[in-house]
Amino acid sequence: MNVNKKRFFVLLLINILIVVHIILWYKLGYQKIGTFSLNGIVSLFGMGLLNSAAVFFILVVLTAVLFGRLFCGWGCHFAFFQEFALKILHKIGINPQIIHSKASTIQYVFLLKTLTAIFEYWLIYGHPRFHVGFSDTQVMTVDLPRNPAIIASFFICDAFLLIYLLGSRAFCRYVCPWAPMLAFFDNFSFWRIRKVNDCKGCMCCTRSCTMGIPVHEEIARHNAVVNTNCIRCLACKDACPNGTLNYRWGPNVVSLTRRIEWLIPRQGKYSWYCDFLLIFCGLVAAYYTQRLLGSFQTFLGAAWGLCLGIVIVKYLECKHVSVSETVQQKRRFLSVGLVTLSTLVWCWGTSTPPDIRLLLRGNRALDSMEYDKAIAIYNRAIHEFPSSHEVRAALALTYKLKGDYPRSITEYTILIAGNPGNASLHNNLGTVYYRNGNYDLAIEEYKRAIQLDEHLTAAYGNLGLVFLKKGNVKEAIPFLRKVFQNEEDMLKYIKVIYGSHQEQTG
Repeated sequence: MNVNKKRFFVLLLINILIVVHIILWYKLGYQKIGTFSLNGIVSLFGMGLLNSAAVFFILVVLTAVLFGRLFCGWGCHFAFFQEFALKILHKIGINPQIIHSKASTIQYVFLLKTLTAIFEYWLIYGHPRFHVGFSDTQVMTVDLPRNPAIIASFFICDAFLLIYLLGSRAFCRYVCPWAPMLAFFDNFSFWRIRKVNDCKGCMCCTRSCTMGIPVHEEIARHNAVVNTNCIRCLACKDACPNGTLNYRWGPNVVSLTRRIEWLIPRQGKYSWYCDFLLIFCGLVAAYYTQRLLGSFQTFLGAAWGLCLGIVIVKYLECKHVSVSETVQQKRRFLSVGLVTLSTLVWCWGTSTPPDIRLLLRGNRALDSMEYDKAIAIYNRAIHEFPSSHEVRAALALTYKLKGDYPRSITEYTILIAGNPGNASLHNNLGTVYYRNGNYDLAIEEYKRAIQLDEHLTAAYGNLGLVFLKKGNVKEAIPFLRKVFQNEEDMLKYIKVIYGSHQEQTG
């Protein structure tokens, strides 16, 4: 079995293990160990949470420092789908040409967006307090794709279509945000593809490289592959008929001047205006996909944008239209500026608004039952953003939990004045009146909530509870029937509540 087949089966096994993990977590309730994801960088440095994702991130980085981008070649779950797509295309006689472009800048935008997420956590919650929680999956996004059409789009666009238009491992070379980060750590690796015998110049190594690295040139120049795109898939070693190459330990051949070259794409098929078009299409599509479908779909949007961009470029080529003839070279600075501006707009436009930052910070204090701290944060937010209904609602809830019912009533009254048709606000105000012992006012608010929303089950249950507390079982029953599915459960509830009321009143 050649090395490509071995790698394919290893990647398949990894995906099978992921499926088993999902079944254990969601179907069987075994939730001792959470997700494995490079997003662990956010949970670790942003939240101070050492969970399974954070440990996974640390291990992958250490692997990159020691052995290079071995994870990309043998451990990435999405690599399987790219390998599978390439095999299918080869089977039907399609051999995609590997296209190099500075549109790989998109990866750095995504990586920067991830790093700004860490900064966002610092702004919201302050400096992280490190703690351990291997089953804690807070790093996972809440908008994972569940729609079959979106899932299918991932496989079709991010694998088949992207590879068809841009060549093998296109997702790795253009979209994956972790590629540039691991490329940086790859610079320090002593384990590389190295020359161990004389080279005959057949170039089989270069033709076999799925990342499009000119392996024969690297070997001729450095006696090793120093390109940080090398994923240690060992395809070049396996393809060489002369036994020229091997993966082994040796002195680090990367000079100080080459340590920053991972930041600068060295090769490109297209001129700068085409690269700019690809970057623009990729970022714009990614931005709007994130806004419409959620942050997890950002990569899918980038794939859509890149595919659209490459189709436009190929259309212009077949029509023999050269934009470069109409654009002066001195405007190259403008394109760089626009790319930089689009990156900044991306990071700013998708960042958390200041009022929501304060809201989240207050919510964290509230979750820890630090009521005074939460109230101080919410009041500061209301002072700075008086129109924020979410913050005022959180403040009213905090006053209620603290037992400061008069202030809670004041806040809910202000909220209702601005939104009198909100049934939930009336229900919440009724609950504050109930806890404060004002049963008649509570009944008023609960009935108002039901008038506004006859499907608000909580209001029916609250009304029934208040009537039971007042000792009026007959009036409570019609409302409780809206809550309980059968009479037996309702009677048990009445017995418990009404019985305790009778004991208290003697």
